[in-house]
Amino acid sequence: MRYKAGWLVQNHILALTHFEPVVTMEDFRDIAADAYMALQEATQPFHLLIDNQIIAERTVATLDSMLKALPILQHAHLGWIVVVLPEAVKETAAARQVERHGSIQLKFVDSLASAFQHLAREDDRIDGAADMESSWSDWISYSENPIAVGDE
Repeated sequence: MRYKAGWLVQNHILALTHFEPVVTMEDFRDIAADAYMALQEATQPFHLLIDNQIIAERTVATLDSMLKALPILQHAHLGWIVVVLPEAVKETAAARQVERHGSIQLKFVDSLASAFQHLAREDDRIDGAADMESSWSDWISYSENPIAVGDE
């Protein structure tokens, strides 16, 4: 399994994590298709959590580049995109400004815990960071995701 994408919290938090340090063009294409499928279900405000901790790439994508690469992300209900930076550049998270495009906001963080704390602080529909960490552990270990699991 190269990555996992799907609803961490159904119609509320869409998540993506990687299991390989290099994202191939095939991975990117498949992730785009998986995001498209998941977003067909989005009928209320939701957020996107991207876990890039193990990614080898040191270049960090801007919000504009993300929206150009994945136009489907220009969704009327998307609020926050929260990206956990790769290990190699995670120390730069605090210095990075929140980026905005219309109602979409992008925040870079240094850990999943920071991502969960941010989302819990920004969205009162989220019970708390501890609940999200438990959901993440369950989601990551659940092998049958109805949205997508990228295989080698």
